[in-house]
Amino acid sequence: MDPVSQLRASLLPILQDLQQELGRKHPDVTTNIFDWPVGELTSWQGHDLGIECTFSDVAPEQPDHVVLSVSLKHLHEAPSIHSADVVWADGTVEASVLPESVEFSPDCLAGLIERIPELSDALRQTIRRGRPVA
Repeated sequence: MDPVSQLRASLLPILQDLQQELGRKHPDVTTNIFDWPVGELTSWQGHDLGIECTFSDVAPEQPDHVVLSVSLKHLHEAPSIHSADVVWADGTVEASVLPESVEFSPDCLAGLIERIPELSDALRQTIRRGRPVA
């Protein structure tokens, strides 16, 4: 199975459960699971999978959405897991579980999936706060 399919099989059920939970607890936040290729016309040749949370009532100077995402890169050469983090639209990183890219392997993916609860918790805290860390 290719890296994108492996990532989907491992992460999508977690994101779907998280989306349902957030919908129940935070009806004022719109959630969307995304799953798309990135950098197709470049050497990046990656894929992003995650959940985006958009706030309905935000001051104009504040970012209105935050994402939990996992990014793959170089899928056609030497696939790697580029990042796994919770990031605001303005680039503020709330949490990250990879200090640098790692070569993609089933073991590395399994290790990453074990750390997704850390990112889910960070996303929950971020949503409760409703704005980036000061």
